[in-house]
Amino acid sequence: MSEEKPTVSIDQAELYNLASAMGLMCRAFADWDETIFASPHDVRVPGMMVAVFLLDRKLGGEFFKIAYMSFLDVLVERGILLGTPKETLWPAWDEKSLNHPNLIPLFDLCILLAAWNFAAKQDEHPPEMFLGPLFTLSGVIVEGLERGYYLSDDKTREMYQKQRESLASSHGSQEEFVAALSKQLSAISDALEERKGRIKKA
Repeated sequence: MSEEKPTVSIDQAELYNLASAMGLMCRAFADWDETIFASPHDVRVPGMMVAVFLLDRKLGGEFFKIAYMSFLDVLVERGILLGTPKETLWPAWDEKSLNHPNLIPLFDLCILLAAWNFAAKQDEHPPEMFLGPLFTLSGVIVEGLERGYYLSDDKTREMYQKQRESLASSHGSQEEFVAALSKQLSAISDALEERKGRIKKA
């Protein structure tokens, strides 16, 4: 008698809302990035910043660090737990079926963010157990993320303006906010480049 595979529960409405929020915030930070830097960063940079921002704080310090490293890996190598028996590589997207293939790094990242956040809501299954079902539900992520990133309706556009105002007011003056954001985006860009370098050497 074969053992039953453990099942995980994924709330599709919650997944869609997470993807929409991530898309909207990535758009906000990408727009700021364009105004701050002469050569704007790749979409991975604001994406990484938003993924860390949206990561469930219940994970705690050590798991938070592991999640951060896994975000770098999925953006650089499209996989996690590389070189281990639990290595998981992301399936290739059918780019012809996507309206915005330029957002593939964000779709990949949102899948991993969702895995961590759903895992944080329970104690039974690790994040990697959620990946299979999330790959199956990738269409939900694509739809939600595109809606948020491209501000596809009035409600999303209104939320975008409120989000920008809220984020900008969190650092005191506009100058302080821009300086802090510039520093954070540059640090993330450097971390991604460093990760690329380490993987190439391995």
